[in-house]
Amino acid sequence: MRSYRAIALTISTSIFMQFNDSTALTTAVPAIARALQVPVLHMDIAILANQIALVVFVPAGTVIAGRIGARNAFTLALFVFMCGSLLCAISPSLAMLALARTIQGAGGAVMLPIGRLIVVRSARKSELISALNWLLVPGILGPMFGPAMSGFIVQYASWHWIFLINVPIALIGIAMTLAVVPDIREEKVEAFDRKGALLLSPFIICMVLGLGGMTGRHPALVTAGLLLAALLLGRAYFVHVRTATAPILDLSLMRIASFRHSMLASTILRMAYGASGFILPLWFQLAMHKSSSETGILLVMTSFGALISRVTAGPLLRIAHPRTMAIFGAAGLGLMMLVNSSLQADWPQPVFLLLLLLQGLAVAGSLLVIAPAAYVDLSPEQMTAGTTFYATVQQLTMSLGVIVGLWTITAMRWFTGATPQDNATYSGSMVAIACMTFLAAFIARKLDADTLAALRPEARPA
Repeated sequence: MRSYRAIALTISTSIFMQFNDSTALTTAVPAIARALQVPVLHMDIAILANQIALVVFVPAGTVIAGRIGARNAFTLALFVFMCGSLLCAISPSLAMLALARTIQGAGGAVMLPIGRLIVVRSARKSELISALNWLLVPGILGPMFGPAMSGFIVQYASWHWIFLINVPIALIGIAMTLAVVPDIREEKVEAFDRKGALLLSPFIICMVLGLGGMTGRHPALVTAGLLLAALLLGRAYFVHVRTATAPILDLSLMRIASFRHSMLASTILRMAYGASGFILPLWFQLAMHKSSSETGILLVMTSFGALISRVTAGPLLRIAHPRTMAIFGAAGLGLMMLVNSSLQADWPQPVFLLLLLLQGLAVAGSLLVIAPAAYVDLSPEQMTAGTTFYATVQQLTMSLGVIVGLWTITAMRWFTGATPQDNATYSGSMVAIACMTFLAAFIARKLDADTLAALRPEARPA
């Protein structure tokens, strides 16, 4: 096994754990809400707390890695995530669960950029798609395992066990990291941008909470205050970046066309897919009255579609141009979401399974090209900053995806008078987020064909 594959598989334990955890939680939301005696839509704070922490602490990951080395930083992050999982399992209230999820997010925030950086640096450009596939294919097993596992655990045992399963996985990941991953260290460690961190972190928190408050959950004055604070902090950060020698989030990377188009297209796709991931479990359980275990099995199909897409990526890229796959994948996701907006509770189960499979196939088919396109034109010196930027925005879009899901559900209730138990609430929401993906396909058209050609796998010697 070539070194980059062994390293990618080792790092993938963290992605498996995080994706398993997040998808398991969304499936279990109605059951946890009942157990903690809170409204089901208030459970978004448990999801957002984790995702906000992921965004806020991502830049700190590269700083920690610079001080103690990438391998040690990754090992420490696995341990922190494991401790957060234990606290989630023993949480007696929504507030405690949100706090524990924040600790999980702090660990995940370090794992994501450092893990991706380790893998990217272990591969050549022509190996990037393969390296990221070896990283993400085992990670896709998390979303495949998470919903089904969560559904059966919630139905036949206790929701606490969906977090306890992270403990043995984290221990395995720690042992594999120490055995396989090289001790990568930066030759030159930039000074930590304290001022940038003090501006960027509260900006992200205020923005996410303010946008979430627009659904009417918080008083209007509080929401307006959060959004105003986000606007002022964001402007202050833009001013700071102009003079900072090593900003915590290097916005100058957006001047690179391939990086900019990759970031914009992948951000929209992940927001749409994240919104879908929030809407579907509620739709199936609250409006269609499916059991938690049945919902879990259905949601597995999107991950199974993503797995098929990743496994077949190599042969497909030898036939089709990467740019073509990016465009048609994004457009295909929009079409499948439009089709899935028509789902009815009395449709045969195989129809549900097929449509969700195709949705997962489309999103992975586009992202497997759009994501690595961000790194093609980066110099070795820009790779760390690019990885931090990408990981930060990636986690932010996951939070925004949940918020978009809340927005669309709330909007449909306002416009139609529907309740959380009505099919129209979720059907209309799926139509709204489907429209987002067509914008991603338009942006993907701007990716340079010659630049993306560097991502095609090298021909194997005869």
